[in-house]
Formats: sequence, C-alpha cells, structure tokens
Amino acid sequence: MAHLIDQQQIREALSLAGLSYVEDLNPNLAAQLSIWLSGMLNAPRNLTAIREPEAAIHKHVIEPLAGRHRLIGADLPVPHGPMIDIGSGNGAPGLPFALCEPERASTLLDSRTGAADFLSEIVALLDAPHIGVLRERAELAAHTEVREGFSLAISRAVAPPATALELMVPFLQVGGIAAAWTGELSLAEKHLAAQTAHELGAEITPIDPPEDILVATKIRPTNSRYPRSWNQMRRRPLSPSRIRD
Repeated sequence: MAHLIDQQQIREALSLAGLSYVEDLNPNLAAQLSIWLSGMLNAPRNLTAIREPEAAIHKHVIEPLAGRHRLIGADLPVPHGPMIDIGSGNGAPGLPFALCEPERASTLLDSRTGAADFLSEIVALLDAPHIGVLRERAELAAHTEVREGFSLAISRAVAPPATALELMVPFLQVGGIAAAWTGELSLAEKHLAAQTAHELGAEITPIDPPEDILVATKIRPTNSRYPRSWNQMRRRPLSPSRIRD
C-alpha cells in the first residue's frame, strides 16, 4: 500500500509545534516536504523504519526544524554560508533545513549508493537547485576541495558524539557551527566531546535544554590529520592519551 502525506498534515504539525513561520521562508515548503516524506515512506526500509505518517512528520520534519529554531534562538551567531548534512541518509535533518533556506547552498552527503540516489531523485523532483548531493565517505570528502567550505555542518545519529565531531568540524570554516543530534549525553561523553572539540579547533557552545543536540563553534583551523580513517575513529576516539598518537 502506498503511503501518502499531504500538505495539510504537515501544516497542522508545524502549527502544533509553533513552527508555522517556516512557511514564510519558503511558500512551497509544505508541498516539497510532502513529496519528500511520501517518497521516503514508499522507499525501502533501509531509509526509514517509520511507516506511520504522523510519526514520520514528527521524526523527520518537526524534530529537525525544532532544533533549527533552538539554534537560531541561542545566544550564538549562526553563519549564513553553505551548509552540509553529514550522513544524510533519508535526508533528515539536512533537507528540512535546506528547504527552509532556499538562499543557502546546501549539500547532503552520504556514502551509500541507495541513499544518494534517493536524495538525488528527490532534489530533482523538488526543483531545489540550491541543494546538492555528494556520494562519498565523510572522512574522505573532508580531505578534498570541500574541506573548510561550509558555515554550518549538521548530522543525526551518524556516529558517537566524539566521532561525529571529528567528521564534522574539518568541513567548517573558522566561525562555523557544528550541530549533531545525539540525544542526551553522559558526563563522560560530554567530557570527551569537549576534549575532542578542542583538539579539532572548536569549542562546545551549549544551547538551551533539552541537551540532545551537541553544538560546537570552530575557532581555529583543524589540523590536517583530521578526520582520521573510520577504523581509527571507531577504535580510538580522541582522548588526552591518544590525541598525540
């Protein structure tokens, strides 16, 4: 059975969440989100395990845009330059962000052929020329010409917090912001994230609770050795005893 999400469902969800204003930023937003979510729900399950329309709207639209609202409302400058979504997968959180800001060049990065093909097809359907899709591993792409080319890097559930930072911060220009949807962290995870951010040339810049989004601001260039290979990051998270390894 085909799953369809209509524009009115999306508008109602935005209204309930206090986010109706985002339609003022892009009058085509509800229609574009409808096309994307309907395509996602009818795609293979490796793009999303959620099949209920209301749950999909909440998880893939409301959560990202509520996070965006909190970033903008926080006492920190959110740069207006290019954005990259690391490990974009089905497109969340990057696609809702990008559709809200049609003047901001945005890149959805994912290494998986199926995900990248889906995102490319959706972007073409949405007629959104400001959004590009890059099929590459993040730790490899960060050592190419796109390194330090973005003002905002976002991700959701792409890796453990410290690893997510190592993947994201090298993409940022100095002054750029990294925001990772991590869920609430333990004290040990927060400590490791702070140490990792420092080594990468960034500092943790918390936003208002709940503490489910890890935010860091880049304050100096990242050492060219980072990010390391995936195996190194997975097996050896940055810590005081390993930073100089």
